[in-house]
Amino acid sequence: MSKMKRSFWLIITGSLLGVLAGCTHSDPTLAATPKSTFETKAAPPLLLISIDGLRHDYLEKTELPNLTRLANGGLRADSLQHVFPTKTFVTHYSLVTGLHADGTGVVSNNMWDPERKTRFSLRNADAVSDGRWYDGEPIWNTLEKTGKQAATYFWPGSEADIGGMRPTIWMPYDGDASYNERVEQVLAWLDLPGEERPEFITLYFSAVDSAGHEHGPDHPEVISALKEVDTALGLLIEGIEQRSLLNSMHILITSDHGMETVNKNRYVLLDELIDVRKINISDWSPVAQIWATDDGLTVDEIYTALNNAHPNLQVYKKADVPARYHFNKHKRIADVIAEVDLGWMMSSKARFDLMKPDSLGGMHGWDPAWHSMQGIFIAHGPAFAPGARMPAVRSIDLYSLMSELMDLVPAVNDGSLSAFAPVIYNAEPAAIRSSNWRCDNTRLVLREGQSLASLEHNGRVFSLPLTPSASGVRYEDTSVLFWSKGDETQVEIDGEILSNCHNVS
Repeated sequence: MSKMKRSFWLIITGSLLGVLAGCTHSDPTLAATPKSTFETKAAPPLLLISIDGLRHDYLEKTELPNLTRLANGGLRADSLQHVFPTKTFVTHYSLVTGLHADGTGVVSNNMWDPERKTRFSLRNADAVSDGRWYDGEPIWNTLEKTGKQAATYFWPGSEADIGGMRPTIWMPYDGDASYNERVEQVLAWLDLPGEERPEFITLYFSAVDSAGHEHGPDHPEVISALKEVDTALGLLIEGIEQRSLLNSMHILITSDHGMETVNKNRYVLLDELIDVRKINISDWSPVAQIWATDDGLTVDEIYTALNNAHPNLQVYKKADVPARYHFNKHKRIADVIAEVDLGWMMSSKARFDLMKPDSLGGMHGWDPAWHSMQGIFIAHGPAFAPGARMPAVRSIDLYSLMSELMDLVPAVNDGSLSAFAPVIYNAEPAAIRSSNWRCDNTRLVLREGQSLASLEHNGRVFSLPLTPSASGVRYEDTSVLFWSKGDETQVEIDGEILSNCHNVS
């Protein structure tokens, strides 16, 4: 970001805060000023790292000196709120496109395409590399269109020809590649001369997710996996420092979801509720995607059979999926969506009977607002003041952030730069204001940043952008609203209006 652009955002931020003090608002969601208006220069390299399955609170489980160093030396958000469903391919690809699953077409780790009559599985290399499964424009394509180069050491979608493009350098997924090997390759890319050096690089670690699935999020094996990844990050940081790049390049550390404890005592067996031979189930748990078939059950018959069939199961026809999920338009979203409560799972009787009591300790995939489903976000580099903090941020906003950091014009997406605009290239580290609220018999926690807030309610945390308002302070995202106007406060969550709300801090 040029000095002129930086000054522009500081002016906007200062004006906005002044208006907030007077309980009136200008529009805080202003898009970034077009890049053609300002002098541009080559952006520093951007390294995007995914630590699969690293829940937002894992950094407090043990000493992780390298993650902590990056967090203290830059920006750390309370958590990273992803899109629905919180599955690996869905959230990874959403993060690099800024789109909900409705827009990407990547609707689960296992999918059915009703037009091509074919299936996708993350374990099917041919499907994973087939660009027809991926809609939207990933950030590496946005960069490559400018004539610059991207290099991906694993990232869902990066193996596929999407829109006739791939990253200049990409690696087919190989879970056996050691972490040292991955780090050494990234450092080798950074050693490339001049224009040969990629301006965007990805790096992926899976150990934390594997430990969480096998043992559960609170098991000592998760601690061991965290330390393994942190050690690899230490080698990476050391190598970047040796190249005098640590303070000139941007490093974004993310995770694709959190993790929740599961066990065999909390399962819904679908074939006890419906004849699964007469339906097509493209993905099972914790969100089952169920299709009507020509020679089987209709949509209405499926819905009738499952609705109110189990106290821990919610069922929606495609058109009636909660608006907050943004999950009812794409052709690959199933006719009926069945979702179990947090911590519950779905299976068939045959599969369930073969399971050992301790065969699965943790899972993800539920509503992204559940705090246990949220990941981490750490950003280090010249755009981020040491010690900066933000409330929970939305993963769909990271595409716009990365575009800004690399001086790119973003493709159309569902996110916005507005949450980060007052924070980046600001020497004053962003801070959080926390307050406690009570509405009738329920409690809420509001954590406010400069242009967004998080609202915590009954185990869920909603990331809410600051939105224009004629009076008061208004934070809002789909189906969730917090609006404080003097002595009056309005709170609405998924259509439920919470009454008699007041600050009890």
